[in-house]
Amino acid sequence: MTSEAIPQPDAPAGKVLRIVAGLHAGASRELAEREMILVGSGDDCDIVLADRGVASHHALISVVDGVLQLRALDAPLKLEGRVLHPGDPVELNSVERVGLGETAALAFGDIDDPAWLALAPEGVAFEPARPRPGQAITRRLPMIAAVSVLSLALLAIFVAVVPAQEQQVDVERRLRDLAVEHDVANPQVEQRADGSYVLVGTVEDRATRDKLRQRVSGEELPATVRLRSGEDLAHSVSEILRGGGFGVERVRYLGNDDVEVTGSFTDVQKFEAFVRSRAMVETGVNKVIPVNLAEPQGAGEEVAAEDLDPIHIVTVVRGENAHVVALDGTRYEVGAQLPGWGQLVSVGEHAQVLRSDGTLQRLTPRPPPASPDPEAPPAEGGSAPAGQTAQASERTRAAGRRM
Repeated sequence: MTSEAIPQPDAPAGKVLRIVAGLHAGASRELAEREMILVGSGDDCDIVLADRGVASHHALISVVDGVLQLRALDAPLKLEGRVLHPGDPVELNSVERVGLGETAALAFGDIDDPAWLALAPEGVAFEPARPRPGQAITRRLPMIAAVSVLSLALLAIFVAVVPAQEQQVDVERRLRDLAVEHDVANPQVEQRADGSYVLVGTVEDRATRDKLRQRVSGEELPATVRLRSGEDLAHSVSEILRGGGFGVERVRYLGNDDVEVTGSFTDVQKFEAFVRSRAMVETGVNKVIPVNLAEPQGAGEEVAAEDLDPIHIVTVVRGENAHVVALDGTRYEVGAQLPGWGQLVSVGEHAQVLRSDGTLQRLTPRPPPASPDPEAPPAEGGSAPAGQTAQASERTRAAGRRM
């Protein structure tokens, strides 16, 4: 009885593993119905490849009842149009080239698959499915007791099924994690009828949106990124306000779907009503924060300071130590609270205070009132003495020079 079985030409076609590129191109190995094959450059591998770049334990091939599964171990595997990273399993239903290292490549599948014709190495014919004597680049798994064979089959089922379940990605949770990582405002994850997902929300700018799209694509998540940028939101709000007849100078995105609008809004009540209109709500803006450069309607230069504020501002000082001075000599710097006015927020071309309703109000200084002369009081209903009038005029001009 010879040690080599004679191939039967009428035997049913099975599955085979073949080396299609590299130092061992052309070598083949018949696959059993249930087995695991360790491929790499290590001596303990079932298929030992000496090609450059092949890791010690590069790949694991599992065969369970004719189903073929491939898993990268110590290094990535190159498949057609994609890379299989360590730990990621994939089931291969047809013959496909699998690259290892720099030059080595193998493939496995049905022995009569026509795809083998395209993978055959140039000038090299595939050897028969059973290895020839003397060509021992492969070693079969040890054939021990029947109990060992059963254990191997159970282990193969465990490797083929359990890791695949562990590797399943919770797409919705992953999308929410990416949204937090990229500061997406008000993120929402929606699942479509086909099982895919959509991520919607707002990001700071278009560059962040493009970066997030690349992450989703690179991780091969079954999801679509439908994000708008803060620039897009600011532009939409600006166009709606201009269409409503409001003078807008600048619209700036602040985050969390909030925008700051700078412009001249003489009718504050009309502006606030428009901000709550359906046209504005449909932009998706969360809050519109106005920076009003105009006097509110009904206010003017002749409004008495005492009607607006118990303190009387007489001087605005600009420059490095900008501040305002009240009639009693009290000095208020930027950030201070002006009783009856609000918080002093800027001293530039105009001094502005932030009122409790969130609007900006221009602060107009007033000259000191004329002091009556106790020695020569004016007659009731009459005019002040000429000297008193001259002194008041001089004080007014002095206050104007300090503004």
